[in-house]
Amino acid sequence: MKEEIKKQSFPGISYVIATDKNQFFGYLGDKAWFPEKEVLTDDTIYDLASLSKVISTTTSILILLEKGKLRLVDPISKYLSEFKHENVRIHHLLTHTSGLAADIPRASTLKNRDEVINKVFNQELINPIGEKIVYSDIGYILLGLVIEKISGKSLADFARENIFEPLDMKDTSYNPINIDRCAKTELRQDNVFNGYLQGKVHDEKAFALGGVAGHAGVFSTTKDLAHFIQMILNDGFYKNQQIISKVTIDNLYKPYVVQEKSMFNYPYQRSLGWELSSFGFSCGDLVSNETILHTGFTGTNLFIDRKNKIGMAFLTNHVHPKRGKSALFSARPRFSNIAMSQILPYLK
Repeated sequence: MKEEIKKQSFPGISYVIATDKNQFFGYLGDKAWFPEKEVLTDDTIYDLASLSKVISTTTSILILLEKGKLRLVDPISKYLSEFKHENVRIHHLLTHTSGLAADIPRASTLKNRDEVINKVFNQELINPIGEKIVYSDIGYILLGLVIEKISGKSLADFARENIFEPLDMKDTSYNPINIDRCAKTELRQDNVFNGYLQGKVHDEKAFALGGVAGHAGVFSTTKDLAHFIQMILNDGFYKNQQIISKVTIDNLYKPYVVQEKSMFNYPYQRSLGWELSSFGFSCGDLVSNETILHTGFTGTNLFIDRKNKIGMAFLTNHVHPKRGKSALFSARPRFSNIAMSQILPYLK
């Protein structure tokens, strides 16, 4: 990671390695480079980007499932009557098999919530439902709206009350208040926003939605993510409080859909919200076959290896000062391999 920082692949990295009982933290590099260099600290807050999908949205859906408020086979139109594809169900959105496209074209031109929701409700399907995995922000925007419809609360409030507060994730939220502690991401210059994004969500669709969306928008720290990791490793418990059940967590580690050929040249497996470990992806080569993982566009990464009782989160602002760099993609599995090789022998 020091090598990548020297090559200016990203300003810095904050990381945590957590077991079911212990936590190990570290950080390297800077918080930002522009418009001036900023010092990275152990409590720097990062834009999680698509880690929001699993930390907030997926977990919220599972909580509602356990409360009997929804079923995975429920059609989305049961809750969102404006959505016209009656056979798209909640499990299709969780596994990215809805047939919806990956993204909304020209998302950077979207200015407000109404524009985004109108686009989402009027999307055509690009594939038959249930036949192909296409990782879709659109699907997770819909899941966020479903959570709000069922709960009668904003996604931000539901996640705060049911996930962040019970897990003592004190610095985790949508639209963070402590903006000065947030790592800057990209310099955005368009008709919607002009300046470096700091404490404002990087994703254009989430930005237009007011910073709160099912696919992106959560900000957090490695200290807070350690609590989430330990909750999963302890079968849904955190400090004697059950957040989700062991039965539900068991299902996170089961492949709901498998696509034999993918853009990465290995089988692509997804469970409810999460990707399942495949040889050589972002979690490296030393994790067990009981590993769930997810990444985020801003340069975030999280995996939880249940068999070895270990999880890791790496947070960077890889898109600072601009997107388009690729070095992090090869650095993540290498860093994971180094960490796992050093720690696993002591866990046996």
